[in-house]
Amino acid sequence: MRSLVLLSCCLLGAALASSRSYDGYTVFRTGKLNATSAKFLREVQMSSNLIDFWTEPAPGRRTDMMVSEKMSEETKKMLADNHIHFHTMIQDVQKLIEENDAIAKKMKKMKNKMAPKKDYDLDWDDYYDHDVLNQFLDALAGANDWAEVINIGQSYEGRDMNVLAITKAGPGAPKVWLEAGIHAREWIAPAVATFIVRELVENYAAHPDYVDKLNWYLLPSANPDGYQYSRDSDRMWRKTRSPTGSIFGCKGVDPNRNWGYHWGESGVSNDKCSDIYPGPEAFSEIEMQNIKNFVESLEPVPILGHCFHSYSQLWLWPYGYAYNAYPPNREEVEQLAIDASDALYQVHGTVFDPINSAELYPAAGASDDWYKGSLGSRFAFTTELRDTGRHGFVLPADQIIPSGEEMWAGFEVVINKLIEVSEKEA
Repeated sequence: MRSLVLLSCCLLGAALASSRSYDGYTVFRTGKLNATSAKFLREVQMSSNLIDFWTEPAPGRRTDMMVSEKMSEETKKMLADNHIHFHTMIQDVQKLIEENDAIAKKMKKMKNKMAPKKDYDLDWDDYYDHDVLNQFLDALAGANDWAEVINIGQSYEGRDMNVLAITKAGPGAPKVWLEAGIHAREWIAPAVATFIVRELVENYAAHPDYVDKLNWYLLPSANPDGYQYSRDSDRMWRKTRSPTGSIFGCKGVDPNRNWGYHWGESGVSNDKCSDIYPGPEAFSEIEMQNIKNFVESLEPVPILGHCFHSYSQLWLWPYGYAYNAYPPNREEVEQLAIDASDALYQVHGTVFDPINSAELYPAAGASDDWYKGSLGSRFAFTTELRDTGRHGFVLPADQIIPSGEEMWAGFEVVINKLIEVSEKEA
């Protein structure tokens, strides 16, 4: 515990001097944690905002932690004092960010300049800002009379939260809700979600039943202020951008701990500067209120609520708020996660682990738990997309398309299951 106190004191000063550069920041990866070491690191995570945990500490799993150069030696000592084995996974985070930016620019130069111009700028060869995501929705809606853009409200800073509604199936048909980008720095999430919807719409002829029998609703940017801030100012920003009243000026709430299903019961920190601060109450964030109000207005209740996140290559099924808390149709939900992960593997050999969300460690107030437990969706999943840590949140843009291709294969399994169960109950 002495190591934790020393670490907290030293890192507090570093936290006060915010920097937009991650020059010299290192990511350490632990060995597989046992119950004792996982508990210790969870205490570190929940008691302070001093280490950026890229993955959650859990028994039997490794965890990734980003620390500044100034705090590197102190963190190493803390880990060693608690007999936690580790190695350096990313030596310099800023260097990795710059390398990936250079790759993206090179890819753009190599693109065929004679390619036909689309009505949108999104091309899945790079990551794009909030306005381009909305432009994509507008273009698909404009090109198809069975699609429209629905504005569900504005973010704290006034950005439009737009949903693409694909309603060719007509009133009363089963509905699918897709949410992406709730954690700002997880850029691959909106990219893959839009890739899937592009496949649904622009390749309609290859699988007409997917659109003829299901209505789709996509929100590609569930945390638009945070997402744009991560693009413009701080690549590793995770939360919303609302004021918290912090004496240190810390902003934002973890939007995936802000939902009103077992809110605040586990896996959160009351430190307003923490990345897992759940807010002063459930649905304190206007963005989450907007989503809740819209999804609750859909009739019938969406048969699926699916959340796109990164990273770790997991297909998670509820519940995540506590160990051994399962939905009534656990076997059905779990088997679908297994089948989707198997199909995904066939595309590029990427392994996704289909597990219960709480196996990572319990964390309450997540949107997928709310979709299942409060809204009443038959299926609810979170996919943690590529990779397993080599790049972490700084996934190169050249992995967007293969990530989309494999996720589409998994989604086809899900879609066919949704159609099957819906027709049986019709």
